[in-house]
Amino acid sequence: MTPEVCERIKNQVKVFKTLTSTHRHVEFTVGARWWDQADAGDFLMALCPRYEREFIERWARDGRLSADGVVIAADARLAPGQKVELHVPLPPPDPDFIIPPLEVLWADEHLACLNKASGHLAHQAGQIMTGTLLNQIQDWHQATTGGPAEDIRLVNRIDRDTSGIVLASRHLAAHVALSAALMDRQVDKEYLAICHGVPNPRLGHWRFPIGIPKPGSSLRCVQPGAQESHTEFLVEDEAPGFALLRLKLHTGRQHQIRVHAAHAGHPLVGDWCYGQPCAELPGQALHAARLAFAHPLKPMTVNVEAPLRDDLARLWAQVKAGTPPTPRDLTEDQQSKLRNGR
Repeated sequence: MTPEVCERIKNQVKVFKTLTSTHRHVEFTVGARWWDQADAGDFLMALCPRYEREFIERWARDGRLSADGVVIAADARLAPGQKVELHVPLPPPDPDFIIPPLEVLWADEHLACLNKASGHLAHQAGQIMTGTLLNQIQDWHQATTGGPAEDIRLVNRIDRDTSGIVLASRHLAAHVALSAALMDRQVDKEYLAICHGVPNPRLGHWRFPIGIPKPGSSLRCVQPGAQESHTEFLVEDEAPGFALLRLKLHTGRQHQIRVHAAHAGHPLVGDWCYGQPCAELPGQALHAARLAFAHPLKPMTVNVEAPLRDDLARLWAQVKAGTPPTPRDLTEDQQSKLRNGR
């Protein structure tokens, strides 16, 4: 399937997705315009970019894919007007996953700043339906105010393996105002990161434009003519072969810090997407350390800081003592995600 066909499918077919505690359900109706280059699997990959072809084929073999109620294969050709459904049970939860306790750094009746642990999902995804940061702040909000859980929304989100500050709104008016401030770049965001090597000069700006390597990819890359991207960096400390960076985002592209650091020759420690995974961390050594903004509903400035969490602090102490991180191979799941992402 060509990128052009993928875009045509996304632009002309409306998809409905439902995630329950037990199943993932996707359905769409094939439009009147016909794509003779695409089969059922192609449609699903275009409409659900995170679904790999091998997963779709396996689900189809298990009888989970149908057109007008009849089970079909992933390579089945579709006709205009057909209703296609994918109904897949979620895998069981990871028994080794321990939900970290909620840490509220600052809160008032309008918003809350939370300190997320690395490895903790900010919101529901994949097989994790409960115990996310959003679940926790909703429960906390109900317990402290008696207000409905649906009032709570996350204003910003950070990657699962990134730790640090996440901002939540406690009612719609606060959410709208804070989202607008983010879009207008009126929220100062600073991160701490451990990278390979020491940038020279120790203070500078990465302005590499960031794009997508292929349609539907979850990865990002530096591309001429792509989206303007700007990261300011400062070397706060250094160890043999490594640096502790403080980074300020002037734009907010997906994976911006990780892509910029890797392109500059200083990939983040543990970054299995753009560098080398390590045994000490589940992912990249990146921490959202500071958030500052004008309160949308009060005449005050909110300035919240979160020191390095224990896993990153231990890793930095380790490299300062002269012991580098322990490299490890990609897991099967990570290999699969990279194949799909690229």
